[in-house]
Amino acid sequence: MKNPSRIIPVALAAALLCPVALEAAKAERRDKKKQPAEQLPVAFAAADADGNGSVSKEEFLAALKEKLGEGGASSKFASLDKSADGKLTKEEYSGGETERKRRKKDK
Repeated sequence: MKNPSRIIPVALAAALLCPVALEAAKAERRDKKKQPAEQLPVAFAAADADGNGSVSKEEFLAALKEKLGEGGASSKFASLDKSADGKLTKEEYSGGETERKRRKKDK
């Protein structure tokens, strides 16, 4: 059997550090939840390839096709384009994030 005088301090240190690690993990998750809303203006600007202040369906598909697939990106665009004019304003673009938060809050 190993020397118990070494095991006890190691076990004690682990017991003391565990709550600290858990709190750090919680803080990191909270930070990640805040991140998407902060990234929306950056994502909008990146999707607005021609810089005209709106995101066309083609720009949206190009930006999100890899992440959502062409069908998923097309469907998402249709759900965000409330004015049905074939382009997304900043408000419409951020509507997906707002809608997601509202649904989560209602649950």
